[in-house]
Amino acid sequence: MKKTIYLLLVSFFMINCSSESNDNENSISFSINLTPSATNVDVDQAFTINVSTTEEIKELWVSTDNFATGGYAQRQFGTSYTLNFNFDSLGQKTISVRAKNQNNVVSEKQVVISVLRGNALKINGVQVISFYGINTTYDPEFGLNDSNRLADLKFGFAKNKLVDRFLGTYNWLSWYNSTEIENQGNMTWQLNDANLFIHPNNTLRFTLAEMDGQIAGADLLNGPPEFREISFSSFISTKPSVISYTFPEIDLDIKVLVEWVN
Repeated sequence: MKKTIYLLLVSFFMINCSSESNDNENSISFSINLTPSATNVDVDQAFTINVSTTEEIKELWVSTDNFATGGYAQRQFGTSYTLNFNFDSLGQKTISVRAKNQNNVVSEKQVVISVLRGNALKINGVQVISFYGINTTYDPEFGLNDSNRLADLKFGFAKNKLVDRFLGTYNWLSWYNSTEIENQGNMTWQLNDANLFIHPNNTLRFTLAEMDGQIAGADLLNGPPEFREISFSSFISTKPSVISYTFPEIDLDIKVLVEWVN
């Protein structure tokens, strides 16, 4: 009887050891490697990271904030897949990638990318000279001689940004929303500290709204469309510090203060 119990214990021990050994082998054998197309990139420069693995990938995660947020995809990736990136803020960026194999073993690796200014210009200010319905009453509860009847202004920039790192697709997304200026005020925003960098070949969409509390009460661009596109490419050779944009069909006249790379 004692001999039988002993043999059972030995057999159980060997099975467990074999199972743990297989798990350890799976964990050790599955690894990923990240190969960026560049480690020093300029603002708005598209680049890729190739993820290569020792086994087929079942699931893939990617994040630039240590997985506080980030994209996730579940499909058959094979043993190699290319992810897409770009950045419009300066400094070092840590990109983290996790991959899971068919046995649900997860491997993770990071790569550090340095984002440089390159030829990007910096937007330092916006001034609205005129807009559709300027000096008219937007808050009728106030009298004609009361400045509170005038529009409370807020502008925004939208930028064509990378929205899917797995597929490399882009879409227009909100890039910057200004503070509110009450009763038209001086209609000028100082943006030096906003660190708004953009490659001069790129385009922005400009929006302007009259605010009613925390929501937009009226579109001041008389849309649709509710935006106007502004480009910097025509000014690359002259590099003016103040660029004027005029859209006479909606009485819109704005100035953008910029800083160019010498």
